[in-house]
Amino acid sequence: MDIKEYISSGIIELYVMGLCSPEEEKELEALRPQYKELHEAILQYEKDMEEKMLRYATLPDAETDKQILQQLASLNTPVVQMRPVQSTGLKFNWMRSVAAAAVILLGISAYFNYTLYNKTKKQAALISNSTSSPLPAADYTVITNPAITPVALYGVGSHAICRCTMFWDKSTGKAYIMIHHLPRSSSSKDYQLWAEVDGKTVNVGIINDAIRGRFIEVTNVPNQSIAFKVTLEQSGGAAQPTLAETYLEGKI
Repeated sequence: MDIKEYISSGIIELYVMGLCSPEEEKELEALRPQYKELHEAILQYEKDMEEKMLRYATLPDAETDKQILQQLASLNTPVVQMRPVQSTGLKFNWMRSVAAAAVILLGISAYFNYTLYNKTKKQAALISNSTSSPLPAADYTVITNPAITPVALYGVGSHAICRCTMFWDKSTGKAYIMIHHLPRSSSSKDYQLWAEVDGKTVNVGIINDAIRGRFIEVTNVPNQSIAFKVTLEQSGGAAQPTLAETYLEGKI
């Protein structure tokens, strides 16, 4: 395993905030005693998070607090329980801190990797008025639109640590892709998005993976799509996907 690539994938941020799946958490905890740099990276992230919380987090006033709790109560999914910072034992009211300071989300990668739909709407609502987040203001329109369908794209086979999230607007046929971890393509290669429609694989188009930290827009996504995959093809794309070069897959 390339432990440096694993560390940079965003898994540590999600682990510390308690957003990993049970399988991912188990894997990381198994790797932690084997790799000193992984253990140290986790401790450093916990320390950085705590420092940012102490620097920026202030509790909202009573009325704001009441509105936040009412919005959360209206959701049909359980509130995400954040992993407490372990480096000093300090305890915080996590939900209030999230509402008061978007900085504890600490990066668009951790924000998008494993959190979908209700988690995304919940966090976006809390940070939409913040100026400290790196996400462009126009992209908030996408993630807070209730008509948008989020699709998690997970790494396949030897590319298991790759992650992207796609937000699909069925009314326009457009999709907006955020890269979290995906090796950059070369000058002779392009990533290509495919959709599964009625049992057939349909070409959606090339993904401009030179764009990082904001949405990549693709068009003409078939309305009846039930699943997606991303393959690495020769420059300009292919008529059919090269399945051996599949990097990402995701279902609705």
